[in-house]
Amino acid sequence: MLMDKMTEMVAHMVGIFHTTLEEERMRDAFDKFKALAAADPENDPLEAMGIEFKAKYTLEGFTPGLRYAEGSQVDPTTDISSPFFSGANYPILKLPPIVSGPNHDFPFFATSAEGRITFTLEPPSSVVVISFQDAYLTDNDMILLGDGETVFTDPSEFLTQLQTYQSIAVAIAAPVNSEMILPGENATADAITLHDKMSTAEGSTLSGVSAKILHDAEAVGLHINGEAVEEIPTLDDLMPAFMAAEDEVDTVEPTDDEDDGYDWPDPFESLAPGYSNTDLVDIDDGHEVVTGANLLVNEVIINSSWLDAPVFSVMGDVVNLNIISQVNVLVDHDYGTFGELIASTAMNAATLTATVTTPVPEEGEEVAGEAEDLALPSNWAVTRIDGDLIAINQINQYSFVTDDDSAELIFGSTNTYIGMGDNTVINLTDLAELGYGYDLIMIGGSMISVNWISQTNVLMDNDTVTVSGDIPVGISGSDNLLFNSATINSVGVDSYSEMQDNFASASANFANGGVDIDENVAHDSVFEGTEILRVLYIEGDLTTVNWIEQTNVLGDSDQVHLALENLETTTGATASVTTGSNATINAATINEFGVDSQVAVNGDVYDDALLYQANLIDTDADPLGVAMPALANEAVAFLADDMMGPDVAPEDTAIVATASESTASSDVMQSMLA
Repeated sequence: MLMDKMTEMVAHMVGIFHTTLEEERMRDAFDKFKALAAADPENDPLEAMGIEFKAKYTLEGFTPGLRYAEGSQVDPTTDISSPFFSGANYPILKLPPIVSGPNHDFPFFATSAEGRITFTLEPPSSVVVISFQDAYLTDNDMILLGDGETVFTDPSEFLTQLQTYQSIAVAIAAPVNSEMILPGENATADAITLHDKMSTAEGSTLSGVSAKILHDAEAVGLHINGEAVEEIPTLDDLMPAFMAAEDEVDTVEPTDDEDDGYDWPDPFESLAPGYSNTDLVDIDDGHEVVTGANLLVNEVIINSSWLDAPVFSVMGDVVNLNIISQVNVLVDHDYGTFGELIASTAMNAATLTATVTTPVPEEGEEVAGEAEDLALPSNWAVTRIDGDLIAINQINQYSFVTDDDSAELIFGSTNTYIGMGDNTVINLTDLAELGYGYDLIMIGGSMISVNWISQTNVLMDNDTVTVSGDIPVGISGSDNLLFNSATINSVGVDSYSEMQDNFASASANFANGGVDIDENVAHDSVFEGTEILRVLYIEGDLTTVNWIEQTNVLGDSDQVHLALENLETTTGATASVTTGSNATINAATINEFGVDSQVAVNGDVYDDALLYQANLIDTDADPLGVAMPALANEAVAFLADDMMGPDVAPEDTAIVATASESTASSDVMQSMLA
């Protein structure tokens, strides 16, 4: 029911009155509540400071440790099967717990009961680097500019052949294949087993394999393909001609005297009106097609100076092993018409050296300090490690590349560059580890040192070239490089002797919980001239492992048909083809820096070196070309505008391969076409 205007105004005023009355009542109640809360002693904020807390856990001293989570590495392509790489889970390194030395409550130095100043010394830490680097590249390009009648081979056929050659590389590898030496209870036994394998290893006797194995002192020095040399060539001297030409730079570097005459580039040139990036494209005269020229590089550099001392005392065994294994497998079958043959290069280069740090006096020269009365240490600092001390570098580099291209081309311009290969894949690891130095290191267990370098290159480069008409300027199907370079360089040489009584007694004291040495050790004659003796005791093993594995696998087989009857007259240019000129390179360097050491050993000494170098080169193509279709995976037809007719001589008939059964779309040109 609607109210009249006056009644509505009165009702509105009554409502406002009731609302204001309720607000005042709430305010009055709130003030009373506030007063009561202030008078309540239980809410006194000063009383809250007396609350007691209980913690279930107590903080302890810092204890470094290494934890590894179980995980899996996903293979980027499931259709690649390699005997070098399982493709599923990487091995997880199981490490023993690392326990720090005892905590000292006294400062850097204190005074002992005998009045001698007692110094404290921080214990060294362990170092572990595990790196797995994988590179996969499948570069299957297709260009169809002609009538599209050319049928190409399914790339899976050539992948199967490449996997076969990988298996052959495994079969001819060094006969000392072993899992990496892991620290722990079985470390010494595993290292001794590896030493036994080294001493009985023999080279491969597989037909066609050139293998050479060298032991101990014979392995020391510089060697190329099993032969001692004075110098290792550089990569600049070995690179394929195509890559060497790309590296040439014709720029003129200005000198201080000729700085004014140098034409410096304008950094703001690209901002000028009318500037176009197309001005920077420089294509040589003629038609150039590159289906090879792939570069695969695995490189590792380890510079280590982690832990060393001029004197060691080892209660267990000493195992010092250096192993280099290098394998090259090259399959290069060329059929048809080629220009001047440039032979491929397969080279295994190894350097194994040890440099003394103690200067050797010449005849008649007095040794510095020989006539001086060198004092013995008056003070010493001791620290200990309860458990093992480890320094491990495990590097695994793996590259797998297939470059399966197909093209049917018509040249209508004067200058053309087609790049269907020219891929570059690089894995790189560079480590620099600088650690600790002591005057005496006492080891309750064994001292294990293993340097392992394993390198493998596999290259399949089967090229087929047929020509109708004039032969172009150049067709290069070989000129490949397979290069393995391994260097193990030690600065500081160890000499071994029997265990001394004073060192053995001190080690027994440490094993029973001791934390210090006495003058029987500190005043040994080997420490003459040392003012403060720094001593490290390791309860378990001292394990040092540098483990490097490098593998390159490259499949690059090209099939080319050139129809060139009127190419030069039609386009005014000639054509050149590069189907080879691939380079697979493994380079590994281990530099260990230290000092000459005297090692007192209570157990046995296993000190050995092994160098294994093998090449399998297969360049004998079937002169009749019977197996040609099965070994070719790239087809390039060079056709001028008026060269599409079927009138081609039978001996130069273009090769027609089996059609692919795959329904997947082809990988359309990943390179540049200009």
